Amino acid sequence: MLDSVTINLHSSIRITSGKALYFDPFRITEQKHDADIIFVTHDHYDHFSPEDIAKVMKADTVFVAPASTAALIRQTFQIPSDRIVTVAPGDALEVSGVPVEVIASYNPGKKFHPKANGWVGFVVTVDGLRYYICGDMDITEEGKNVKCDVLLVPCGGTYTMDYKEAAEFTGYLCPKYVIPTHYGDPVGEKNCGSAFAKEISERGIDSVVVIKL
Repeated sequence: MLDSVTINLHSSIRITSGKALYFDPFRITEQKHDADIIFVTHDHYDHFSPEDIAKVMKADTVFVAPASTAALIRQTFQIPSDRIVTVAPGDALEVSGVPVEVIASYNPGKKFHPKANGWVGFVVTVDGLRYYICGDMDITEEGKNVKCDVLLVPCGGTYTMDYKEAAEFTGYLCPKYVIPTHYGDPVGEKNCGSAFAKEISERGIDSVVVIKL
């Protein structure tokens, strides 16, 4: 089920189908150099990791990131501007043939991810399925309005939703499938995924939970 999706660790996500799409590469163990597009949600070390990006990028990789992160990518890798797509919440565009929608990603009541930073999550359409990769966030009005088939939702707490909040958020979106992320290492208890699955079941939410971590 959802064999095209791999969770490397935490929020390090890879979706493959014709193209290899990476989201926030982190603690990559192999020198793959196969990334067609690398999406980065924000600047924090566990999402923007230059050493891990270097393991998956290739000569023609295209980067998609919010303004602050795009500047870091440009400075770090000396990438020409035509291979860096700078985005902001609310954008809708096509990147290398992949439809992309950009969603605000922030903590309404915490200091870790301020809305003013313009950090983001992404909705990408691959093989007719809409994947919503949330980034680091709590429940937001922007997020609640997203339409998706597959939800990749953080559930580790502290910097993001905890597993109960992630289940509540899933109930608003009602995706076909939901994959819990952002727990176990480096933040969030290792049982957050199973706790999230139990919470989804107890709430009677009609989404299939796929545990990838």
